[in-house]
Amino acid sequence: MNAYAAGAATRLSWQEIDGWHTDDQSAALDAFKGSCARILKLSPSAPLDIKGGDPLYGKAGDWQPACEAAAKVGPGAGAANARGFFQHWFVPVRFPAQKGLFTGYYEPEMKGSLTRHGPYQTPVLAPPPGFRMVEGGGSFPNRAAIEDGALNTEKLALLWLESPIDAFFLHVQGSGRVKLETGEIVRLSFAAKTGHPYTSIGKLLVERGEMVLDEVSMQTIRAWLAAHPQEGRALMRENESYIFFRILRNVDPSKGPPGAEGVSLTPGRSLAVDRSKHPLGTLLFLTTEHPTVDGTGFVAVRRLMVAQDTGSAIKGLQRGDIFFGSGAEAGEIAGRMKAEGELIALVPKEIAP
Repeated sequence: MNAYAAGAATRLSWQEIDGWHTDDQSAALDAFKGSCARILKLSPSAPLDIKGGDPLYGKAGDWQPACEAAAKVGPGAGAANARGFFQHWFVPVRFPAQKGLFTGYYEPEMKGSLTRHGPYQTPVLAPPPGFRMVEGGGSFPNRAAIEDGALNTEKLALLWLESPIDAFFLHVQGSGRVKLETGEIVRLSFAAKTGHPYTSIGKLLVERGEMVLDEVSMQTIRAWLAAHPQEGRALMRENESYIFFRILRNVDPSKGPPGAEGVSLTPGRSLAVDRSKHPLGTLLFLTTEHPTVDGTGFVAVRRLMVAQDTGSAIKGLQRGDIFFGSGAEAGEIAGRMKAEGELIALVPKEIAP
């Protein structure tokens, strides 16, 4: 067992969770049912997640009774019914490490074309045939080498974007909506990554004195890149990690993109986590705050979340990335989101410490 396994965790009462009785958990229940569809297909003895996770969470079989019950609950169960469901099947558990960092991400919208012409010169690539990721990247080309033509760009390009800055942040977010000249929307989703290490260019800008830490956000980084096109291109290339994409087809436009679990993400309820700590599909009550759309204030977050995604920069027990949805408004919030907070796990009663 690791340091955060069952012996080190503390059982709580529902009354001890700030905001539990005011949160409308019906949206979380609907999101959880998406994860349950995967969990119910697993062998009862299988781990919830092939990437591991804290032993506190048990095996798939420990979750399957709750998932079977969730599948019988109709959509829009209502706050009281959803809360009753979770209280019947689960127990809240606090980890020893009680504070951490929480950020946000979203599904950006950008302009593009299915053919290379005019301003549309930055490709979004599919994985090369037979590609297999090697941790650390191995001998596979990094971002700079790929941009310099190490791969057959013309053959692998799914489409071409108007802005290299848009392309870079598409890689950071992992999904996006591209508006073509015809008005058609093409949705892109993460397919693979090279395995080269992810480097935060915001951190590099702080280290080089270009901005102070408190000023760093997606908005300020984008502004700096736009104001320094040559230096900006060099800076983006210092992040060696490169993401490959796939086109989503026959997807309900009202639904979020699929996360690492293969489940459509739910705005405000899906959380990207460190899978070595929290298996995909698990339930986490989050206490934090997020900025308002105009950036002038903050909104308290006391909300049940579902671990349905992950990210290269998401490391640690008390670290999470909130999916805020699609478009400009979601981007304004996600781009500025950086706050302290706490995750409390919900664990099936039969295995709770």
